This record gives sequence, structure tokens and C-alpha cells, in this order.
Amino acid sequence: MRRAIALAYLAAGCGAEPPAEAGTTGAFVALTRDFEPFRTWRRTAVGSGHLAGHGDGPRFVYANRAPPAGAAYPVGTVLVKTVEPSSDARTWELFAMVKRGGGFNARGAEGWEFFRLAFNDGGDLVMLARGAEPGDGDDYSGGGGDAGAGCNGCHAGARGSDSILAEALRPGAP
Repeated sequence: MRRAIALAYLAAGCGAEPPAEAGTTGAFVALTRDFEPFRTWRRTAVGSGHLAGHGDGPRFVYANRAPPAGAAYPVGTVLVKTVEPSSDARTWELFAMVKRGGGFNARGAEGWEFFRLAFNDGGDLVMLARGAEPGDGDDYSGGGGDAGAGCNGCHAGARGSDSILAEALRPGAP
């Protein structure tokens, strides 16, 4: 399995799309370039106190589209949640959800894939982890979260709002 993931990342680095998982026809597979312009997207404040799986500090969600009027975000939606303890983006914790669709994560936050991102010392955005659940040794909690929490631990319980926890970003929000 790790070899397949490594090969997919190598293919992604060469400009090719990694293959969609079995049973995920019509799915959107996000690459690092899909996250790069996130700071130009609509920004919504979503709190600053302690939140399981995240460090403390002001949190924002950057969305590549406004909440839909209907029941669910369309495939290709990208939401990046930041914890911004300073103005230096290299200190931010970066989490993302991408509406992958195609039956992905059917037992969790249906259709959504989760990501951990970071800015490296050169200021470039890099992908640290991705998937429906945390990988070996990565609890998706960044530096200050609760070990083992995982994204599905919270988001899968919000299926009635397309697995979106922040009210301002739920489908039907203004």
C-alpha cells in the first residue's frame, strides 16, 4: 500500500494525476497546485479557542466557492482551514477538505478527502498527508491537537450538513 501511495505522489510530482481509488469514477483528485491560491479565496473566521485536533489560535476557512444553496457542495470544492498564531504563514497549521466525490470515504465524511498542508521554509505550499483517515504516524492534528482524533471523528457526525462543522460554511448559509 505504501509503495502504491509513493508511486502516486511521484506521478503527481511529474504533472500526472494519481489514479483514483477503485470504485471512485468521476472523482476529483486534488494536487498541491489546487491548494496554492487558497489565500485569494473567500475567508471566514471560525473561532479561536481550543478545538480537538487543532492547535490554539485564530482559525479561518478559505473556500474556493461559496456555500451552495442546495444540500451539498459540488465535487471539486476545496476548503482550507488555517490556525494562524502569527502573520508568518510558516507557523500556521493547515488542514483541508476536498470534495472528491465518486464514492470516496463512504463510511466517513462522505465524498470528502482530508489533507495536512504546510508552508516550507522557502514559502512554498507542500502536502504532508492526505486520505479519508490519518496515515501511520500522522493523526492529522498538527502540533497541538489530540492524538488519534482524525478528521472523520468530527466531520462524519455532521452528514446532515455535508460534513461541514462551521455554520457559516454549511450548505444554505448566506
